[in-house]
Amino acid sequence: MNKKIDILLSTIIVFGLAMLAGCSALPGQDEAGLAGSTLGVSMKADRFWPTEGWQVSTPEAQGMDGALLDQMMKFVDENQIAVDSVLVVRNGTLVFETYRNGYGADSRHHLQSATKSVTSALVGIALREGLIASVDQTMVDFFHDRNIENLDSRKQAITLENLLTMSDGMDWHELDYPYNDPRNTLGQMWTSRDALQHILDQPMAREPGEQWAYNSGTSMLLGGIVEKVSGQDLLVFAREQLFDPIGIGTVDWDKTVSGYYHSDGGLYMTPRDMARFGYLMLNQGTWEGREILTPEWVDASTRTYYDTGNGTGYGYQWWTFPDMQAYSAHGHYEQWIVVVPEADLVVVFTGNIPDEAVHPINTMLLRYILPSVQDLPDSLLTRQYAGHGLTLDYPAEYIQLETPLPGNDAVTDVGGMVQLYLQWYPSEVAQITWEQATSGITAEEWLAQLFERMPAEGLVMGEALPERILVGGDEASVYPFSAELPGESYSGLAALWRNDAQERFYLVVYLEGGTHPATDFTGKLRGFLETLSFS
Repeated sequence: MNKKIDILLSTIIVFGLAMLAGCSALPGQDEAGLAGSTLGVSMKADRFWPTEGWQVSTPEAQGMDGALLDQMMKFVDENQIAVDSVLVVRNGTLVFETYRNGYGADSRHHLQSATKSVTSALVGIALREGLIASVDQTMVDFFHDRNIENLDSRKQAITLENLLTMSDGMDWHELDYPYNDPRNTLGQMWTSRDALQHILDQPMAREPGEQWAYNSGTSMLLGGIVEKVSGQDLLVFAREQLFDPIGIGTVDWDKTVSGYYHSDGGLYMTPRDMARFGYLMLNQGTWEGREILTPEWVDASTRTYYDTGNGTGYGYQWWTFPDMQAYSAHGHYEQWIVVVPEADLVVVFTGNIPDEAVHPINTMLLRYILPSVQDLPDSLLTRQYAGHGLTLDYPAEYIQLETPLPGNDAVTDVGGMVQLYLQWYPSEVAQITWEQATSGITAEEWLAQLFERMPAEGLVMGEALPERILVGGDEASVYPFSAELPGESYSGLAALWRNDAQERFYLVVYLEGGTHPATDFTGKLRGFLETLSFS
């Protein structure tokens, strides 16, 4: 193989990874009302209610593979991932529970922004109690006794639903700067004399409802609204209306320097109590025959109003996973309450995983926990790429990214690439690159020409393997290679061929990061090629 082709493959890989690294997990988009089906389980006459304590069972007794759950924790321990607890509840019973790093069943853990989903539930209770008339009420209606700065027509139009869905339109800079940067709006709120006033006074950046943008200030305002309409301390209201009825024990709840509860991220709760809250949502707001939340509120809270990117959406202070028919409360450093109604499943994670580390919770859920459910539909474990004449089925834990080839503005039928990226230990990349074939040149010559458009270094490629792989009737040459990319070494295989029927060249690569002496790279590459079809 000539050196130009060696370097070219490195460029393709580096280009795709660089494009992926530039993608935010939280981009705001202006697409609303994407899903509206009710996510909940059918009530069973013998449903167990863990008000006094959880009923314990084995995974196998509840139709789960306990060996996969054990493998998950082996993965956590081998890679020294700072997960503090994992709990799995299936069919109303606690089937898996483990703790790490000095935490135990009685340890209250900081929920961080998973607190937001609890705050949302308190708004739902206030609505059920008639303390709030409708989610269409405007924000300023609840704070008519305050002098609010920057009060233009857009701010006057912000509704309670805009606050719940973070579509408020305020000029808010929470994710743009470090929290200790004076330009960070949330950091300013933390040290302000009046946290609610600070939020209310923010200028507007866009019309409310125009797009989603992460704003913890909305959660603070929601907590303030519940206190205002109930006339009660927020924790007292939560204790009487939510925590006590479902058996949640002692909690701690931080306050701002100005005395307001951190309804955006200040709760401390045991993982078992986090699971109780998830179980309430799973059962559509009903607990032992008592309606804590209305089914309509649970449905409204967990539907997708805005697409936030990478397969996630946002509801009423809940993250949604439309493809998985699931939703979650999620907090910084990996605090999760995941509800999967299709599987009658609640999963709790707590942790202290630093920002700079790889965050593998999605993969733990999709690679270990969901596959352990033996009667789970395959549709919840797989995704499909379909476009530009290609169809490819792939595991749900991969992130999908389309990127144009250098010199092009977009992915087209003429050329482009789709990359499937798994950000865990070890990281994995599966990538398909295509381009319209020029008559009279070989696939190797095509790569050499492509190299001239995007030079790079870092790849070492061996000689072609004796084995050739059939892909839709075409014979592909297979080459071993390794790549040195910033921060990690990758090894894998590439399949290269020309498809005469489509008059295209194709390159499919599979890579793993780190050391992996036992990996069957040929099997991994075949796994992707076998699902690839052309139209």
